[in-house]
Amino acid sequence: MEKAVDKAVETISASKPTDEAAPAAGSVPAISGNWVFLLGLGLLALFVMYFASEASRRKRIVGAVLSVAVAALSLWLYQSLGMQQGIELQGGVSMEIKIRPGQGKEVTSSTQEQAIGVLTKRLNDMGTGEVLLAPQGDDGIFLQMPGVGQEELKKVQATLEKVAQLEFSILHPQSQFLGVQVANGAEVVPGYEALPYAEEKDDNGEPLPTRYGLVKIKRDMSGKNVAKGGYFYGEKGDSIAVDFTSEGAKIMGPLTLENQGQPLAIILDNVILSSPVIQEPFSTGCSITGSFTQKEALALASALENPLENPIEIAFSNYISPTMGKASVQQGILAGIAGLALTLLFILLYYRFAGMVALIGLSICIAIIFGTMSLFQFTLTLPGIAGIILTIGMAVDANVLIYERLREEMAAGKSLRASLEAAYEKAFSSIMDANITSLMTAIILFVVADGTVKGFAVTLMIGIFATLFTALIVTRVCFSWIMDASFFKKLTFMNFVPEKQFDFLSKGKFWMIFSAAAVIVSMIAIPALDPRGVELKGGDSLTIHSGESGLTKTSILESLKNLDLGASPIVQEQKAVGDEGEYFLVRTPDNTATQVQDQLEKDLGVKLEDTTVSSVGSAVGKSMLTTSGLAMFVGMLAIMAYVTIRYEFAFALGAIVALVHDVIVALGVVTLLGQELTLISVGALLTVAGYSINDTIIIFDRVREGLQTKRGEVKDIMNYSLNKTLGRTILTSGTTLFTVLVLAVFGGPALRNFALILLVGLVVGTYSSLFVASPIVLWWAKRSGTNLRRAVLDTEQSKIEGATPQQA
Repeated sequence: MEKAVDKAVETISASKPTDEAAPAAGSVPAISGNWVFLLGLGLLALFVMYFASEASRRKRIVGAVLSVAVAALSLWLYQSLGMQQGIELQGGVSMEIKIRPGQGKEVTSSTQEQAIGVLTKRLNDMGTGEVLLAPQGDDGIFLQMPGVGQEELKKVQATLEKVAQLEFSILHPQSQFLGVQVANGAEVVPGYEALPYAEEKDDNGEPLPTRYGLVKIKRDMSGKNVAKGGYFYGEKGDSIAVDFTSEGAKIMGPLTLENQGQPLAIILDNVILSSPVIQEPFSTGCSITGSFTQKEALALASALENPLENPIEIAFSNYISPTMGKASVQQGILAGIAGLALTLLFILLYYRFAGMVALIGLSICIAIIFGTMSLFQFTLTLPGIAGIILTIGMAVDANVLIYERLREEMAAGKSLRASLEAAYEKAFSSIMDANITSLMTAIILFVVADGTVKGFAVTLMIGIFATLFTALIVTRVCFSWIMDASFFKKLTFMNFVPEKQFDFLSKGKFWMIFSAAAVIVSMIAIPALDPRGVELKGGDSLTIHSGESGLTKTSILESLKNLDLGASPIVQEQKAVGDEGEYFLVRTPDNTATQVQDQLEKDLGVKLEDTTVSSVGSAVGKSMLTTSGLAMFVGMLAIMAYVTIRYEFAFALGAIVALVHDVIVALGVVTLLGQELTLISVGALLTVAGYSINDTIIIFDRVREGLQTKRGEVKDIMNYSLNKTLGRTILTSGTTLFTVLVLAVFGGPALRNFALILLVGLVVGTYSSLFVASPIVLWWAKRSGTNLRRAVLDTEQSKIEGATPQQA
């Protein structure tokens, strides 16, 4: 990026725009971008050496070094940087923001949506944090974000209130002399005004006297002509690249051509960042360099790209308690660790020695996930945990696929070395296809969606690469070293899967009718019962001063436990920033604040006089719903296109129908069970979708292989393939279900809803892979007159021809 900027635009150097406070004690330490770059370059070199090596000994040595290096780097990143916990785990800060309307204008709902969209991108552009933003009242915004200390709070407030209007103006020829005079009121220059430069410091860190520049009142180019602001790391360190719109290019080109040798002031919110001399004309954009930190440069770039249409002010800020109690968090973490540990123990017992190799791969996979999340400063939330559960499940699945293939090859009489080679080669296409479809969806979710959905996509992308690396490189390298050991002669596995052949497709019509009925019932139940909780639906916000006698978070929850409000209340303790006063924030459905206050006064025997009530909208605004829906739609189109190219359209149709079926039915079942949907539920439903497509693609890969190699009726071959993958389906689904079941039973009430959605989704997803996806493929092939075997063979032949150079 740096070279492109240097060639296309003039580099403009800027001083540090603000005097940031030193990092607070306990804040995340910085890791040099140069070190990360060099380490990444070294790992890339090892990757190239590994795949370029033909000699088996050299390949496994490089593979071993690469595996250890990646694991060590991941652990170091996690140990050095750590991960911030979400609001539900550690609390944070809550703010009420007021939007100031422009002259002669009013604040409307669209104004609130625009401001929420801008602030979301400023505070959480990568989706790796946790920021809750919702409309409040007619002209306000409700904001919550986790783990913000005193010093960090000042930076957040500055980021929020920055209008971020970037402007450009040629300085007055006598700016250096007249700037101070005009600023002091001693001189008046028609058409010009004096603006201060950003604060500068000497070599000892002491502030220098403020300089002023004389700029045109009517700027030469306004911020509306800035198309994009982006961060890059160049020769001069952390920098910002600014791209102009086509209209901006038409203005800046002639302006810089006519004023070569003159200083051009770069103005941000009426502060001059710098005023470099124009050396040569430029028009498409510029880059701003200076003594920024990476975090500051990223924040400024985001602000430039997302300017506020209306200024805002922070009415007040409060520190808030976690939405989940400490005991609930500990209970949930212990339940999750116990479930995962028991799953890994089962893998070890079931696959024995090979299970040990799988544990090495899974351990490195988990290390990579947490190390990379630490590098990106990902906030650990329950939706993020959902993404981790999905990726660990996919990693287990990849190992099970390889080992079940290995079982088949050994049963066919091949030597252990030949069986291992064949198992990895045959499992490769299944693993790659399943992960590529998931990766495509994750990339689209990241690019198009916002907020929680974007954060889930980042977790999933990290997990997919970790899964591929550990399953296809780490475990293979382990086996390559073990194969030469004198004690390693054979592998033995347990086998719980019945040998009986099941006819899955004989009652395909019945299962399709049953599934269609389940979808219809779900689509009726979801809008009729409306399972959305307060976070998704919005409602009343009741603030109570804690000075009232007998008031605690526990007593409030206990009092409201049996009150039928239509959704569970959210209760948080608050402490005003800079004040000793404590409050309770009670969020409930619309028009229930009075009912809640009456109930508390009745139960606690006190008169609650110091209270305020306001309305808070949904944390999932129209914009987020639109972008998330669009992302899912585009993702399904991408999956359909990929599966059509790799397999045939009938398979693509089966995969998409199964995916839609799983999400709708899972949502319908939990609705009928009386469960409430929260922001956490979004992560759980996305996990269900991920499992659905992963499971279906793996089965389809085996069906494709059967059509290529087996003779007989298509229906019989599909039944044969479904039975061949049955062991893998039972093991993968069973181990993941067991982990989630432990979370649901022992994770406490705070995690039960989250785990229940995953539990239902996994059961529905396993069912659809066997009884929905494949019958749809068979039905469509018959209806359209498609010869599935011929279509699959033609697709494979086209791949061979495409990979083989044409002979003259």
